[in-house]
Amino acid sequence: MKKIILFLTLILSLRAIEFKETKFIEAFELETYRYGTVQYSTKKTVIQYKDGKTITKTGDEVTVHNQKGTLLASINLLKKPQMRLYFELTQALFSKKFDTLKKNFMITKQHLKYIFQPKGDTAHIINGIELRLNSDGSVVYFIIDFKNKDNIKIETL
Repeated sequence: MKKIILFLTLILSLRAIEFKETKFIEAFELETYRYGTVQYSTKKTVIQYKDGKTITKTGDEVTVHNQKGTLLASINLLKKPQMRLYFELTQALFSKKFDTLKKNFMITKQHLKYIFQPKGDTAHIINGIELRLNSDGSVVYFIIDFKNKDNIKIETL
């Protein structure tokens, strides 16, 4: 029975989540849109954009490949704490596992909406986060509002 539950948990964690990503970049007063899928497992996060770019996070390493599989970048997250925080945030928000966020945020719930107010060092990077859920508990969207006035909105499709 334990093996069946573990197997089902693994299958559910590998399910791809389709999303639309909207980024607002304040410095250029520019809004960009991208579509893709994200998959989480216990060891790896894989983001595949419709334009062919693939971002893979394994441990503290992130690689970026183009549609032909050519390596474009390799990033050590220990040297990029803001990027590390972004990966932690998106995984916790999609999975609704907020325990990992309690050290960095005060979390309040208002019916189907959660508001995350940053604390500590996180408050130097992020103004706040809003997460909206459907009545079945699935994610509608979340918005990460950064201190530099940029923001990212991820909507599930």
